Amino acid sequence: MDRCVVLVDAGYLLGAAASLLAGEPARSRISVDHATLIQGLRERAEAETERPLLRIYWFDGAPDRVPQPEHRRLRVMPRVTVRLGALTRSDGRWAQKGVDAAMHAELTELARNRACSDIVLVTGDGDLLPGLMSAKEHGVAVHLWAVQAADGDYNQSEDLVAEADERRVLDRAWITRAVRAKDLAGACAPVSEPRPEIAAILSAPLPETAAAAAAGAVSGISGVSGDLAPGRNGATRPGTAPARGAGGPGRTPAG
Repeated sequence: MDRCVVLVDAGYLLGAAASLLAGEPARSRISVDHATLIQGLRERAEAETERPLLRIYWFDGAPDRVPQPEHRRLRVMPRVTVRLGALTRSDGRWAQKGVDAAMHAELTELARNRACSDIVLVTGDGDLLPGLMSAKEHGVAVHLWAVQAADGDYNQSEDLVAEADERRVLDRAWITRAVRAKDLAGACAPVSEPRPEIAAILSAPLPETAAAAAAGAVSGISGVSGDLAPGRNGATRPGTAPARGAGGPGRTPAG
């Protein structure tokens, strides 16, 4: 039938987007507007295949295959079907299990049943090569979409690229319509005003400034109530220095 289907490997799509926008493939480094992303995928698939959309399949991993909030949002959207594999942690890293197999099965079944004339694959995994080749043998045109690589190189299996009927790149401008890098530095930045004890230290005068300020204070006091002269052990006592007028040093009292 003259319809198109989009199969999305969410781990690839969002991981590559995180690498492009945030410098590392951690999906926690980006925020995603899923409604805008799905609409963008639909519009681009229909424009490039010149076929109406049958469905978007969203393949992702989840702990114990339990739908996460983003999966619950996605699966109630029109023309979207969510397929979940397992998400396991090994050697400090998360890994999807069963996602490739599910994509391969769906790809093969769609082609065998002639449910569509064109299939868009958003993935980079070479494990899907047999399914891609099977779809082509059943007369389905396979369009392979890549996310722009952060280093300017390929981030897809070379065999997939070679076997696909068409290849397109979702560039930075397209990705940033729905995906943004999180400003993690802003969340950890110190408050603009330091704590009171730190503020007191920062506002204290330097030693030379403090000595000059003290000398000025002594001069001001002497002009009002008499000079202070040094006494024993550096102490001061009033009335021992020559009297100066209220004008302070450098000025002559009025006669």
